[in-house]
Amino acid sequence: MHSNQNDVGEDGMSPLASVLSAMPEVWHSLLAQHVPDSSGRCVSCRNSGTAGVPWPCTLRVIAEDARDLNQSVEGLPGATPCGLAS
Repeated sequence: MHSNQNDVGEDGMSPLASVLSAMPEVWHSLLAQHVPDSSGRCVSCRNSGTAGVPWPCTLRVIAEDARDLNQSVEGLPGATPCGLAS
């Protein structure tokens, strides 16, 4: 699943996902926090005045994209999660 925002790279992912892919502690935390409630809304994207946004929320999608990018380069020699040579 990729972000459907207007600001996406050539791969269809948010540039933020590319940056976060090198920060596993951040995308792990986002994935743990942005989960659906029993009504299918994100438990982290709500405040006292709203019921929340439909899940998956934008931050969840970006975190999933970051995870996918990170995992896609893990086995490549000389590559780092952000896609730069080490």
